[in-house]
Amino acid sequence: MALSMDEQRMLAEIERRLAAEDPGLATRLTSFRRPGPAAGLRTRRGKILGSICTIVLLAVIGITVYAMTPFRAYGQKTKLPATTSSVSAPSSAATVHRTSTSTSTHAAG
Repeated sequence: MALSMDEQRMLAEIERRLAAEDPGLATRLTSFRRPGPAAGLRTRRGKILGSICTIVLLAVIGITVYAMTPFRAYGQKTKLPATTSSVSAPSSAATVHRTSTSTSTHAAG
């Protein structure tokens, strides 16, 4: 909301009186007018550069996640449940042993 001409004139008069009465306070208050480091981001060029940096950052994150996906899938495929491997190995060995002994007794008889 813009100030009217009368309001701007009154503010300018107040600033002049303040500077005349207390120069130290006036100096400290003028420091608020100095542009800070974020002032560059308010320009059109700053907004474009900020947008480009954001897009590049998002692309790098996306590529990193995409590149790491095969490692995650590889890690899940190699893991076997501990109960399945310990139970299945002895039972299959016992079956093979029983089959070979039963065949040898039939051949002898």
